[in-house]
Amino acid sequence: MQRQSSAIGPAFAAVLPAVLAAAVSIGLPAAADAQDPKNPDWPCQQILVPTLSPASVWDGPSIDRLGDEWQRDPAVATLVRQATDDSVDPATLEQQAEALAGPAKEGAEQERDRKLAQVFAGTFQTLDRQRTAAIASIERYAKHQRALRDRIAAALRDLDAASGDPARAKEIKDAIAWDRRILDDRRRSQTAVCEQPARIEQRLGQIARMLSALLS
Repeated sequence: MQRQSSAIGPAFAAVLPAVLAAAVSIGLPAAADAQDPKNPDWPCQQILVPTLSPASVWDGPSIDRLGDEWQRDPAVATLVRQATDDSVDPATLEQQAEALAGPAKEGAEQERDRKLAQVFAGTFQTLDRQRTAAIASIERYAKHQRALRDRIAAALRDLDAASGDPARAKEIKDAIAWDRRILDDRRRSQTAVCEQPARIEQRLGQIARMLSALLS
């Protein structure tokens, strides 16, 4: 053990056990332990799915050609706003969606289904944008965490070089402690951050099922 300490420098050897313990405690996986092998910088347990397809949750009429048609109908736009508001329980929107679609009577099926498809189109477009923003936020989070880890690693090298300067060594140690604290604070929020895209997908599925059940 003495041979290893002299090779890496006394200051670094003194703090190395604590550094490794801290790395484990704050959840800093090595590249080989990445949560998603296809996306090594992705920090979440959930597999990264960059884009969603309407067909994955919707079995109604195609929305490919509806565009922003839903925005031009105030009643549809109002329902879309409620459907994409996570403070609103999707189950409470069924009666409103049914009233918007109109009565299920012979000859009115096409218009009824078109209204429901418009609601889904607006819901999909809005929630898809929210999900894209959530993924971008996670990627920024991962980038900031990586930058902090790199800064800590550089500071540890500086600490080893400053072994003969107690004042400088203390300054570096204080900086490392501060960065570790930030790293740990951010780690505690990682679960909630990583769950956001999945929560959006879950809501989209709930709305899609509710609307599909009303189709002619």
